[in-house]
Amino acid sequence: MSLDGKRLFSESPATGILSFDASQKCTLINAFWPHLNLSKRDYLGQQYEALLRSWEETLQELYPFRHDFAIQEWNDMLEIIGCLDNVPDDDNDDDDDDDDPIKDAITCSMDLAVRLQTGVNVRSIGLLRIPPQESCIEWGLYQSLGEAIGSGFDRYKEMAHSEHHTSFDESFTVTGLMDRCRLKIVWTSSLTDHLKLLGPRGKRELLIYKHKISLVNHWKDPSHRYLPGGLLHDTLRTLDLLFPMHDRHILAFLEEENVQMLIEDPLETLRPTRLNELSYWNNRLARLLRLYDGPPESRLQTLLDTRDTAQFATLWVAVFGVTSLTILFGILSTVYSAKQYHVARDSYKLALAQACQQTSPPLPGYCT
Repeated sequence: MSLDGKRLFSESPATGILSFDASQKCTLINAFWPHLNLSKRDYLGQQYEALLRSWEETLQELYPFRHDFAIQEWNDMLEIIGCLDNVPDDDNDDDDDDDDPIKDAITCSMDLAVRLQTGVNVRSIGLLRIPPQESCIEWGLYQSLGEAIGSGFDRYKEMAHSEHHTSFDESFTVTGLMDRCRLKIVWTSSLTDHLKLLGPRGKRELLIYKHKISLVNHWKDPSHRYLPGGLLHDTLRTLDLLFPMHDRHILAFLEEENVQMLIEDPLETLRPTRLNELSYWNNRLARLLRLYDGPPESRLQTLLDTRDTAQFATLWVAVFGVTSLTILFGILSTVYSAKQYHVARDSYKLALAQACQQTSPPLPGYCT
């Protein structure tokens, strides 16, 4: 089905992607992943809802800047998506056209197409607006898209730690990290920010890429056109590591967050057990492991840390002991204060009675 007349940049959800019917959504998805050949009968809205909503939010944010782009309709965007493979490596190699607004608009449109297609922010001329909290990969001269993304993620592998024997505990899951490290989970649509740890001690935030369906669709593409196969493999395994589907706490968390991870895993591999199995995300996982196995970073973490049972019991015995003593002394203080009040009141009455007996005439207002 054609997307004729469907505007790319929508001002409101009423005209955005989520307003498309199932056939139009299938047309859209098949343009991004032609190998799926998705039909209306095969379309599962729940699996794609978060991804389509993310695209819609991105395009709504860019609505005020829509005139910076060379395209304004979805059919034109799908044409760009279809020819990203054919973009010549020297597309930007014309110094005389550096200030050409038409070329800049075309390049911005291409960068946007890449963001929607891969979940990777690329920057070729620095005009496409990228959220400040998201990182990007430079798309340089003489580079194809696949080479730019591949070299950008190769830096992640170069930062890998040499902790080959570091193992993942069964409790090393997203809910385990939240409970022990008091992490706040922030979902991201930027693949380059997956597993990034932000924030000061005791107030950490963990970014997690939320579009598993996009990774699965790219993995099913036998050519792996844009994202390296190793990157897709490692990223899917990190999601398997953090979100074991047999864990009821994980399922409850995903339902609460309205994030879809219950998607058939194309890898058919066991949950990773060692750090060196995940080369692309090794560095970020190593930092997470150090945080997970390290000492508590805040008072709340200290109070809730159950790794050392003896220390945990001693701490809480001390807390309850101090609290009990505080309450006891508070009660005793209240009792003695009440007694002091009664003694003072009786002393006042006695002194007043004596004064009234010794005074003639009686003191007005005091002796009756």
